[in-house]
Amino acid sequence: MFFRFGTALALAVLISLAGTALEKRSLELKRAVSQQQYQLEILEERYVTQRTLAQRQGAPSRLIDQLDPELLAPPQPEKPAQANRKANRPKPKISPAPRRTSR
Repeated sequence: MFFRFGTALALAVLISLAGTALEKRSLELKRAVSQQQYQLEILEERYVTQRTLAQRQGAPSRLIDQLDPELLAPPQPEKPAQANRKANRPKPKISPAPRRTSR
């Protein structure tokens, strides 16, 4: 009878130790998940901050373009002055070169 009682008590202790170990492991995993979620939130905030900064750095050209497009346009070279030439001037005639015949 004492043997059965001792065995039942040992079995109950082992089951409670196994349950404690499982709960400890479960808490470790929950802690890891919550830490990863926290890191994900930090990374998302950093991403938003950097994206906003990139948009701000690209904004001046768009703002200037909206205000005055001539500031961003490259300067157009001036056309060279045209000489006073007669428009109906005859073109010189070029005679064709003589053909060589092989003998």
